[in-house]
Amino acid sequence: MKRYLSLDFLRGVSIFGMVFSAIIPYGVLPAWMYHIQNPPPHHKFDMSVSGISWVDLVFPVFIFCMGVAIPLSGRRRMEAAAGRDISLSYTGDVLVRFFMLWLFSYLYVLLNFSTTPGSWAQLVTVAGFLSLFPLYLQFSKSAGSKIKLFSRVGGALLITALIAYGHFRFEEVISLNRSGIIIFLLAFLYLFGALIWYFTRDNLKWRLILFLGILLFTAVTIPMGLQPKLYAVEEIRWFFNMEYIYFLLILIPATYVGDLIQIRLSQEKVSDPVESSSTPKRTGILYRTIFIYILWLMFALYKGLYFANIFVTLFATAVIYYLAKERVSVYSKETITAALLSFTGSVAILLEGSITKSPCTISYCFITSSIAIYLLIISDWVINKTRDSYVVRIFAGAGSNPLMSYIAFGSFVMPLFKLTGFVYIYQAAYPEGYPWIGVLRAAVAVIFTMAIVAKMSEKRIFWRA
Repeated sequence: MKRYLSLDFLRGVSIFGMVFSAIIPYGVLPAWMYHIQNPPPHHKFDMSVSGISWVDLVFPVFIFCMGVAIPLSGRRRMEAAAGRDISLSYTGDVLVRFFMLWLFSYLYVLLNFSTTPGSWAQLVTVAGFLSLFPLYLQFSKSAGSKIKLFSRVGGALLITALIAYGHFRFEEVISLNRSGIIIFLLAFLYLFGALIWYFTRDNLKWRLILFLGILLFTAVTIPMGLQPKLYAVEEIRWFFNMEYIYFLLILIPATYVGDLIQIRLSQEKVSDPVESSSTPKRTGILYRTIFIYILWLMFALYKGLYFANIFVTLFATAVIYYLAKERVSVYSKETITAALLSFTGSVAILLEGSITKSPCTISYCFITSSIAIYLLIISDWVINKTRDSYVVRIFAGAGSNPLMSYIAFGSFVMPLFKLTGFVYIYQAAYPEGYPWIGVLRAAVAVIFTMAIVAKMSEKRIFWRA
């Protein structure tokens, strides 16, 4: 089955957003450049603040991309299990991948000593990044089982030695509570989402019933404030977080979109959605309308125009669906799904009283899911028009290597900057009093990092959980 480049591209964009938002100047930019609930200048978390910014969008888009990928990779796993018990083989693969993702959420944190002063700590951090290669490297099909075993065991021993060294040499704390929360959440979301998809892959009715059950559970537990209460208990938060369940409201619709794409890609003649239009020269209005509607959503949700947004959403999503049905019919089901999610989410804001990322609200899950669907459609257009451009190569290449992309800046590039002295140039590139130059510096640094990862992807060097 052909690889879906648009998904890699969108995943790359979301990774760029996550890394970029973490290194932009602190406390001096407009509030819409940060998480809405962590406003400048002090970025103190405020649960009472309602709204979302572009920063609040990047994580759910990444969740959506993971959900879309589940049917695409799941069907391949089922085909590869020929001659074996498919359920046992698939479930085993899912459990192994969950464990490796869960483990990764700890390893990249425990192997990063870059905040410790001195060149030696930076060198050990780079060594820690490199030590992840033998453990997570995707081998070619021709690689022997002994080579794989030797690599995995050797990598595990090397990682263990480096973590122990960091603990005694740099006094780094080893604790179950020291995990990267993003990857940690994604591991559990993948586990639940992959199993839900597999057991409902041929029965959308049951998937819908499960989705509605999760929706009911979310609607009951969010007003009770269970998520922050349970997360405050240190003894259980290292393995349980209510957001595993809440974010399934993003991931489950994404698996449905993934099913639609998988059917399209499995056809003998795989056609580009943009080129397959009956009126290819008249499709531009669809993509422009989608783009304008996304901009409206970001503006309305940032400014709190919740009531007006209901009417704009009703009109805009109907127009988008009509344009898709008439001009790019392959998007009919995607756009009606996005319309339902966006409208329901817009109404839910009024019922819930706010839209927030933390605690996660139903409106947040639904509206960000809708935006993610629309962004994937726009990504199809970008790939169609600029497939061979360097920008697409960078974002799609980095997006096809998400684990490496996510940690490469903090665990490899920045330590190298400190070791080589390039960090002084990096610091000088943000003159005091010019925060937008600091934003440009952050963008260049992240794109440089993603270009390195994209080059690795072109060389067929991937990390896979």
